[in-house]
Amino acid sequence: MGIMSPSRITKKVGVFGGTFDPIHIGHVSVARAVFDAFDLDQVLFVVTADQWLRENPPLASASDRFKMVELALGNIPEFVASNIDIVRDGSTYTVDTLRDLHELFGDSVEFFLIVGADSAASMDRWKSAGQIARLAMIIAVGRPGQRFDAELFDESHPASGAAYFEGPMIDVSATLVRSRLRAGRSVSDLISETVAQYIETTALYR
Repeated sequence: MGIMSPSRITKKVGVFGGTFDPIHIGHVSVARAVFDAFDLDQVLFVVTADQWLRENPPLASASDRFKMVELALGNIPEFVASNIDIVRDGSTYTVDTLRDLHELFGDSVEFFLIVGADSAASMDRWKSAGQIARLAMIIAVGRPGQRFDAELFDESHPASGAAYFEGPMIDVSATLVRSRLRAGRSVSDLISETVAQYIETTALYR
């Protein structure tokens, strides 16, 4: 698929994939910062079912993780939960996600793939890596002070044309959320109230 002509673009959509096990304030903050910085119209939170590069599978089911993302984004109209990877059989590959999104949205949408800077650096290991940059503009999000120079990559590397963006400084991870939950500690400062209620009701991560 070729790169779309700018004159045909009517919508700019960010693609933010992850296990979201569970979704927390860090995820939403990064999406908000990228949304504002790149003047996007929408960000899709694509919930993965099976990540082939991940050593340990998610603790919550795909349906639970998708529901939590829906709840977390309920009051943010420009952020939308997507189950496009869940309904597809087999492992989750970014190139398949982007192809499916192109088919779903059509040629008038320009996609921006939001990934961590570390993930961008290893993107040459991804399935059909050479096609990814043709399907979406890559935004490599780094931690404050992290160095990332796309020009250092070989031209064949998918991240060679990536835009680097320094994300907000929020010290939170899904691992921290799960650890607190197992210890019976409050997570009110890490996840939305609606997600916290869902976790309590379903007894997830206990």
